[in-house]
Amino acid sequence: MVYFLHYGSVSTKPAKDKVSSDVRWLSRIIFIMFIAVYAYQATWQLTGFARPDFMAFMRTYSRRPVNPAKETSRGRILDRNGIELAASDDKNALKRVYPLSRAFCHLVGYLDPMFGLTGLEAADNAFLDGYSLTSAGEVGRFGLNILNHRDVGGNDLVLTVDSALQKHAVNLMGKRRGAVVALQPKDGSILVLASSPGFNPQALDGRLFSDDLADSSPLLNRAIHGLYPPGSIFKIVVAALALEKGFSERLDCPAQGYTPAGGRYRPIRDHEYYALKKRGGTWKGRGRIGIEEAFAFSSNVFFAQLGVRLGGSELNDIAQRFLFSMPVTLFEGSSGSITARQGRWPKLDGQDMGSVAQQAIGQGAILVTPLQMALITAAIALDGQVYAPRIAVRTPARILGRLTEPEVAQKLKEMMRKTVERGTAVGAKIKGLPIAGKTGTAQVPDGSDHSWFVCFAPMDTPAIAVAVIIEHGGYGASSALPVAVELIKKAKRMGLLETQTADSDKAM
Repeated sequence: MVYFLHYGSVSTKPAKDKVSSDVRWLSRIIFIMFIAVYAYQATWQLTGFARPDFMAFMRTYSRRPVNPAKETSRGRILDRNGIELAASDDKNALKRVYPLSRAFCHLVGYLDPMFGLTGLEAADNAFLDGYSLTSAGEVGRFGLNILNHRDVGGNDLVLTVDSALQKHAVNLMGKRRGAVVALQPKDGSILVLASSPGFNPQALDGRLFSDDLADSSPLLNRAIHGLYPPGSIFKIVVAALALEKGFSERLDCPAQGYTPAGGRYRPIRDHEYYALKKRGGTWKGRGRIGIEEAFAFSSNVFFAQLGVRLGGSELNDIAQRFLFSMPVTLFEGSSGSITARQGRWPKLDGQDMGSVAQQAIGQGAILVTPLQMALITAAIALDGQVYAPRIAVRTPARILGRLTEPEVAQKLKEMMRKTVERGTAVGAKIKGLPIAGKTGTAQVPDGSDHSWFVCFAPMDTPAIAVAVIIEHGGYGASSALPVAVELIKKAKRMGLLETQTADSDKAM
């Protein structure tokens, strides 16, 4: 019996040692995990000021009496003249105020503890808060200020836009839906980026995000995210292709219009046919005309035939060159970017003559943004070369590409000027202010036509390019054109049209 007891006590010792060893290893693992969690927490406490998500969380949710995040004053957003578009409230650093309210609601966006961030407030969040620290020195200074409870301020974001011109554009639009884009051809600086309808960024309400407002879409930045059929303003692109190919023929444009080959297409007619028919009159057609007259009077019959003659393949190529395949970014910020939607160009094949004819007059399935058409207009003004759009002063000017050759651009300039002097855009003929432009009336399936007008001024020394669309506004000459003209008049009174001339004089 003694023997067995002794044997049993000896046999259990290794098992006890194994259990003890396992416990020690488990303890060590738990200890290491604890240290890791503690260290990770310490890094957030000590260096969290350099992490945007941590600072945003602390600013919004922390109830500590000493909160460095709340002591950081967010930077302002300013227009080109130093006018405040967004700033922190003097009594509450966590609250943002927007002095110009609806005029800049889409571009500037908003910062709200419940609804988040949009626009430039979101795209340059880290820079505005002052923690987009790019060097060890900046990080060190920022950290010492936080630890010593010194005032820590964010950075101001200065824009290229002009608040007075933007407000004027918004007022001209009134309650109508649409967009206005104005920029300087010489460097792509955006002066106006307005979308209507807007909203009050300081009075955000859940209803703003509901389906009840889906029809008006006040949150949509129509200037860069709205997609529309361009209608006759696309004839600028088709005319460019024709001029590049040396096209100089005259084409018959009869009253009954043009029916593409294939036997299954409806005739394409000029707008005068429908306008006279509504009044009980009869359109007699334009007869045999050339490209200049067809452009000035916006003949659908001519340009549908021209598109078919040029061919779907050639139209595909020039559409890609004229920014249909290129995502265009307006702003690269510290926390994101602002990029316009791409235009849509369904690829044409050589068999579907109906689609070729329709897309040649800016109809069918083709869609563009107002910004894209403003850039195309700016390229014509700048001898075929286009600068990338820029919204911040700190963004350097950058050439986006060449859309066409200088001699073609010069011819298009002259054609656009003749459109104002004696064509569909005579409403833009103003003494002492030579404007070159093109009207557009785009048919849509769900209502009356959209109204377009694109232009630049002055003719010989272009300082501003403008694109205006008014949804369901009817003829381009009746709705969009007056908005663009009044905007350019305002720009002239403000001295913005003199900049290009002054720069040219300095260069000489």
